[in-house]
Amino acid sequence: MTYPPDDVPELPPALAARPHDARRGLPIPPVNIHPDPTGDGPHVDFTTINTTTSTRLAVERRCSLCGEPMGYWVAFLGGPRAAELMLYADPPGHPECMTAALSLCPHLAIGRHRRARADRPGADIIPPGAHGDKPDRYLLGITRDYRTQFMPEHGFAVYLPAPFKAVHAYAYGPDGRLRPAAAAR
Repeated sequence: MTYPPDDVPELPPALAARPHDARRGLPIPPVNIHPDPTGDGPHVDFTTINTTTSTRLAVERRCSLCGEPMGYWVAFLGGPRAAELMLYADPPGHPECMTAALSLCPHLAIGRHRRARADRPGADIIPPGAHGDKPDRYLLGITRDYRTQFMPEHGFAVYLPAPFKAVHAYAYGPDGRLRPAAAAR
């Protein structure tokens, strides 16, 4: 399978303007740019989030995927448990950018796809309350406000959205691809 797939909707302009990964053709979110441990400059790793960058963007109310300022509405993407707890390990973004991520990100778009190999740095770090299993569906919650809370004992931030004004559900179909599902409000 090639990425991005042919059925990807048009990208939001700010996301389309990001640098693109030459191998996959995907826009590179600022949260996936990491300092190179050898000091040779930054490198891209789609399997992990740069927590320093994601926390800074969230505090500045900037989209984690395109890096641009977020307007009135912001979106959070996660499994049902994150929505139930209203506690997210992944930072917020524009609703349009988060919707695009549902089909662009192989980890989200493909049910069998896994995020990080065990030998990757940070692969064994799981946020408090998380179980580490990939959910069978994702919920995109849209809200006006959120809080960023740094967890010094874990070395990263969590994000606490205000009550959602709308929730869109996505589940894996028989073909293993993520699709809109019932239970949107």
